[in-house]
Amino acid sequence: MQPHGRIPRALLPIALWALNLSGAHAHAAPDALAAAIGANDVTVLTTLAASAPTASQRSLAEGALLALRHRDIRAIAELMPATRSRATRTVRAQAYLVLANVYLRQQRYRDCYAAIHSALELSPHSVHSGDRQTMAFTRALRLVPPMRIVHVASGSLPFRRDRAGMIRVHLKIGAHAQEAVLDTGANFSTISVSAAKRTGVRMLPRAVTVGSSTEQSVPTQLGIARRVQIGAAVLSNVVFIVLPDSALSFPHGYRIDAIIGLPVLMELGRLAFSNSGAPTFTYGVHGGVRPEQGDAHSNLLLSGLEPLVLVHVPGAPGLLRMALDSGANATGFTHNAVADAPVLLQHAAQHALHLGGAGGVVTERKALRLPHVALVIGGRLFKLTDVAVSSRSSAGSDGTIGQDILRQGSRWTLNFKSMTLRIEK
Repeated sequence: MQPHGRIPRALLPIALWALNLSGAHAHAAPDALAAAIGANDVTVLTTLAASAPTASQRSLAEGALLALRHRDIRAIAELMPATRSRATRTVRAQAYLVLANVYLRQQRYRDCYAAIHSALELSPHSVHSGDRQTMAFTRALRLVPPMRIVHVASGSLPFRRDRAGMIRVHLKIGAHAQEAVLDTGANFSTISVSAAKRTGVRMLPRAVTVGSSTEQSVPTQLGIARRVQIGAAVLSNVVFIVLPDSALSFPHGYRIDAIIGLPVLMELGRLAFSNSGAPTFTYGVHGGVRPEQGDAHSNLLLSGLEPLVLVHVPGAPGLLRMALDSGANATGFTHNAVADAPVLLQHAAQHALHLGGAGGVVTERKALRLPHVALVIGGRLFKLTDVAVSSRSSAGSDGTIGQDILRQGSRWTLNFKSMTLRIEK
């Protein structure tokens, strides 16, 4: 869940998405099931769902697999029996932690908090620091009702790219106009203190801390917007992480006042971004979502609140799982990617990598640079140059897909029902 060493965004490596809110963990139990859950490995989970030695382990594997594929109702139905079974305390704790990911995605904060608390009572060594951060976060939100759409709509609106390459649209928070960044890499929506005050975001009394890409703790508050309108779609009870203005201000006068994160974007259903002609953001809450396809046609996973794209590296035996981050300018890899796809190391050279964000800046002296990389996404070949490989590993993700790939098509579409990413020629 705690994404160590995310590849930075070129000018703006804001690590607000680096809350411990993004997906399954690499837990301490040294067995294939725990490792598969930690790695978000659908291939191994599929095998274990059929062949694990006990019924509880098979239920846990199937539940984790369904959660990754965004089949939340079915995932809960599989996981609940595993939490109540006579399985080992570690297996039951893991089932609770996967459940917590699903509850968080559904904005069931009280249930998420209770699930992590139950895991902690069963197996303290299975609950890592990131889990505890999520527990503190959801404790502060436990009385907040889930976000919901109060006006279902489909439509489109123009967007612009700022000088950091971020996608910005005009929307309303409460009755106030606000420009905001749309960011699939943000686990929660975020707003500056001054913008929160101006738009009437209600602040919660309990303070929390969030992690950043530099693994620093950033003190923050949480706020609730009673109403957010994006185009014709209206949502209520939208949670915002509220950061000091200074945390969202960057060199050379660059500033962000609001970020719309993954929970809101998921509620909009099918998202499409046109790269040709007038830049246009199209959303489809109702009627715009394609019929659900079989999992064989899906190239997208959802690890908690982190979308993962299944990526093939020519010459590598399996698939990489890379976080889809529309706020990242550049695609990059974590260190475990080179273990999964050693072919990436051809012509690699050591290169210092600067990681920065709301928590400050650190430098990785042992990072690598890849002069040329080829990736296949959805059957399409993409070529990149000068790609960074962090010296850090992340159990559930092999890196980040950024705008340098998304902008190679005339349009890219993200569908949270069919769980597909399409980048059109």
